[in-house]
Amino acid sequence: MQIREAIPGAFVGLAAGLIAGGLAALVGQPVAWALVTVLSLGVPLALLGGGFGLLVAAGRLPAGRFAPVALFWLVGFPLARLLHEISVSVVLTGQVRLPSDLAGFLAYQGIVSLGWAIGFLWLHERVAMRLRLRATAAR
Repeated sequence: MQIREAIPGAFVGLAAGLIAGGLAALVGQPVAWALVTVLSLGVPLALLGGGFGLLVAAGRLPAGRFAPVALFWLVGFPLARLLHEISVSVVLTGQVRLPSDLAGFLAYQGIVSLGWAIGFLWLHERVAMRLRLRATAAR
């Protein structure tokens, strides 16, 4: 198994963090808050996305099928969002604060994770395919 198999998923996760941070800045949040979003959401999503790529490369998850991707992100996306929520609370208040309705927060993020899984799978397959084509052409 090679680390390059993690690149497409990590790219998709980091791109999502960059987009979320850009949107935060666009709606008028301070630049520091937007950077917190980029890091606290983008890095966990990048790590999870990279891990997904490694699991596919190892044969632990089938490539290109929605159900395994949806199950992976049903756990991973709410965890990434929880880390983001906690990080933002630390920056804003100086204290670690969990969402007031933790179960409701995680359930909602689980629902949202299905949409994320669709987008992730679509982007992951496109990025991975382009990287494979480049690697084949370079040989």
